[in-house]
Amino acid sequence: MKNVLIAISITGLTLASANTIAGEDFASYDTDGNGAISMSEAKVNTALIEQFKDLDVNADGELNETEFSNFKG
Repeated sequence: MKNVLIAISITGLTLASANTIAGEDFASYDTDGNGAISMSEAKVNTALIEQFKDLDVNADGELNETEFSNFKG
């Protein structure tokens, strides 16, 4: 039982760390701090530009944090 609890704790920490890293990445791209990544802000990363239209699910020309979370960079 103790091993199961340890495994669950490690998994939770790993997921929390991944979410924190993704949030930090989002903030680093959102240079104007408006809560969205524009095409011009995304241009610093070729992979992000290549995926931008597919990630922009609502087609508003910007990536919100939820859309950005699907970025495979």
